[in-house]
Amino acid sequence: MELSVLERKLAREKARRQKAEQLLEDKSRELYLSYQTLQESHDKLGEAMQEVKSQQRQLVQSEKMASLGTMSAGVAHEINNPLAFIFSNVNSLAHAIEQFGKYHQLVTEMVSADASDSRDQNAAELLKYIADADLDYLFEDCGDLISETSDGIQRVKNIVAGLQAFARSDTGQMEDLDVIESLTNTLKLANNQIKFTMKVVEDFQPIPQVSGFPGKLSQVFLNLIVNASQAMEEGELIIATRDLGDTVSISFTDNGSGMTEETVDSVFTPFFTTKPVGKGTGLGLSISHGIVAEHNGEISVTSEVGVGTCFTVVLPVNSQLQQAA
Repeated sequence: MELSVLERKLAREKARRQKAEQLLEDKSRELYLSYQTLQESHDKLGEAMQEVKSQQRQLVQSEKMASLGTMSAGVAHEINNPLAFIFSNVNSLAHAIEQFGKYHQLVTEMVSADASDSRDQNAAELLKYIADADLDYLFEDCGDLISETSDGIQRVKNIVAGLQAFARSDTGQMEDLDVIESLTNTLKLANNQIKFTMKVVEDFQPIPQVSGFPGKLSQVFLNLIVNASQAMEEGELIIATRDLGDTVSISFTDNGSGMTEETVDSVFTPFFTTKPVGKGTGLGLSISHGIVAEHNGEISVTSEVGVGTCFTVVLPVNSQLQQAA
């Protein structure tokens, strides 16, 4: 009797164990299938994120090219101005060289003449030529022409360098960059577009370098500068840089028309714009916000209708450079 009871208990225990093992196997299979589904979803999400990043890069580059298109006439004017006086100066230098060549010829004839009366005659011709050609003036003028030409070439070089830095597609690697140099180059690009609408005050205090993408940050600065220009007919934009320790701030303060609270709340929203149709995409400030966030920074705005607007960009300092210093 006791043996029979024990056998029944063992049978029940065996049945429970088999049931538990079956349940464990079913749950393991279910868990494995869930893992496979999750892995597939993760892979698809990774592909989607890569696609979003690719589209975002294309969008940033497209907006950048649109900005260049808007500025193209002004940039061409900024380049054509120095090119015009460079061309004029080169023609003047060519004329001076021609006169110096003839002067050299007369000096050579005078030195090589055998008879004293020939030398006297050549000397007289030489003195007359010096007076007629005004060689003293040419000597003095050539120095000024060369200096002006060098300045003009440097201006063109700076504009082209700024265009190259702005238009290039940034690599995936951040660089050590000088914010003030980036601001200066950006102002050169925008100069012809903004010089008739506002005066720019450069309140640049020394700040440490930051890590970033030069072309993208230049795009942010250009958007803020051009937006300030479009917010006023005649006014002033103060661009200030400040060292805040672990971060640096770049503020753009204008005394233009200002914005309402509703506009301020929506200013970084994609496709939001207060400009007339065809005058803006509504992406400039949204893209700028994304670029600053990509640099682990912040961008904020304060504004008052009839008083003006201030955009402030705060970027982290390059800690490695700060420690090295």
